[in-house]
Amino acid sequence: MLPRPQYAAALVEGGQAAHDLAEALKLAGFSLPSLYRDLPTITDKALVHLGGASAELVRELAAWIRERA
Repeated sequence: MLPRPQYAAALVEGGQAAHDLAEALKLAGFSLPSLYRDLPTITDKALVHLGGASAELVRELAAWIRERA
């Protein structure tokens, strides 16, 4: 099923944002396995799905951020 035309720009932006975050996380030694663009639902704004990470990975990422904040 193809996305609605009004979602095209949001899907492109969401895909680029997901890619940008994946590259930044890779530089820090992290990878979110379920990181991908998502269809706009409530608004027409671009969305990125971040879910699917293990609790262990999320805690490691949280600790990494805290050390550098």
